[in-house]
Amino acid sequence: MFISKKTVDDLLRTAFEKILKDGIRVKATKGWNTELSGVVLELQNPRARLSRTETKGTVFSCLGETLWYLAKTNELDFIEYYLHGYGKFSDDGRTIYGGYGPLFFKMHGEVDQIASVVRLLSRKRSTRQAVIQLFDAKDILKPHKDVPCTCSIQLLVRRNKLHMFTYMRSNDAYLGLPHDIFAFTFLQEILARTLGADLGRYWHATASLHLYETDYSKVNRFLKEGWQSTTIAMPAMPSGNPWPSVTKLLVAEEKIRRGSKVIVGKTGLSNYWADLVRLLQIYGSAQRRQIIDIGSDMVSDVYNAYIEKRANVVSKKRG
Repeated sequence: MFISKKTVDDLLRTAFEKILKDGIRVKATKGWNTELSGVVLELQNPRARLSRTETKGTVFSCLGETLWYLAKTNELDFIEYYLHGYGKFSDDGRTIYGGYGPLFFKMHGEVDQIASVVRLLSRKRSTRQAVIQLFDAKDILKPHKDVPCTCSIQLLVRRNKLHMFTYMRSNDAYLGLPHDIFAFTFLQEILARTLGADLGRYWHATASLHLYETDYSKVNRFLKEGWQSTTIAMPAMPSGNPWPSVTKLLVAEEKIRRGSKVIVGKTGLSNYWADLVRLLQIYGSAQRRQIIDIGSDMVSDVYNAYIEKRANVVSKKRG
């Protein structure tokens, strides 16, 4: 089955409807689910990676998980800050065995796969060998609470556009898919800027695309929200080498997550990256007034709805 849409919301809506209509019931380790096999999703505009819905508008956890990968770590406390309950997937209470950060940057403890594909594509633009491996043969030698769902990611440059192809062995369409698309397309854009290429399209293939029965009510709520704009996307990442900005963003993220103050104007970041720091500050704030103040400094208005939603959540918590 092939589904091609302009935005992540268009993809989610169509995928949810098809799973519920044509899927088969399967009993898995995590419970009963409805599954479609052999699904390929195409996101025509990878910058349209953020859901604009009330149900799945999760910019903060999507950004947090992406930075978890870019920080080259699989530490539990990092991802728990953004996605509570992740501890149930830890073997040792400290790390996540299947965390992608070390797999991207320190595969087998030494192979930086990101640097490898950049070198390869820089040397030979037309190569078909720029493949990043995330699932490893040793992952099924003994049981783990979390094993990589992503098998591989391939990068292909054609007509100076960087395309990304992701292959998943298994994909939770409600919880996992929106985060996967956000993280991988964000990485795709980073690599496009690194290579001086334009951003191409994103393809996402999965052997098992499924919805767990425990999420049916949330899926139906998403579907009842109605049509969402197909024109709003994240701003374009600035041209030039993005890695110095990624490093500064990661430094700011760690300080904010650990409760330290960050003055955005002193980070030396451009507007695009500074807005991401402000989003992290907003997520870390427990005061509505502070959230509104930080939000007023945002350069892009793309994030306004998420900021307002966060402010309302904080207000309800404070009673």
